[in-house]
Amino acid sequence: MTLRVVLVRTHNPGNLGAAARAAKNFGAELLLMQPRAEISHGDAIAFASGAEDLLRRVKILAAWDEVVSEADDVIALSSLRGRVSRGLPPPITFEEISSSLRRGRRVALVFGPERGGLTTEELRRCDARLTIPTAAALPTLNVAQAVVAALALLYPFEAPRRSRGAPKPEGAPAPSGDVRRLLTSFKETLSSAGYPGR
Repeated sequence: MTLRVVLVRTHNPGNLGAAARAAKNFGAELLLMQPRAEISHGDAIAFASGAEDLLRRVKILAAWDEVVSEADDVIALSSLRGRVSRGLPPPITFEEISSSLRRGRRVALVFGPERGGLTTEELRRCDARLTIPTAAALPTLNVAQAVVAALALLYPFEAPRRSRGAPKPEGAPAPSGDVRRLLTSFKETLSSAGYPGR
């Protein structure tokens, strides 16, 4: 699968189950990072109705590096809720993500916990950020509802039909992990040269 849904520190077992069902509805893989709710909880199983198999085999991640290893593009979903976007990854559109998926890139959509969403530091660790359009009076969605809305806006992205061993399309962006290693190398080089900027 090229599309992954990553739930970060989810507290409500019903949200785990509902997100699992949504992931199965749209052919995505579900990953959990440091979940606060048990996947075997009765509410998780009940809300997963029809996707209990996906919930049982869900992959649990312990750190952000594991998210990066699972995807070429790591996309944070956030309404920002009054936060300043300066210093955060650039915005991206659903059309751009669909295009990446059609090219066979592995995309991870990252959803934060129910109460406060992703932290600023977590947002900075992503490659881009995506906002689901909502009314200004209530800009945030329940995490499971956000999963459904995001997947519905991407579906169907029409996965490519490449034969085994076929070369990747030219001009495809570098995987997220490679970009991070390059940026770390740049920072170390600039720091050793005495560059004072961030």
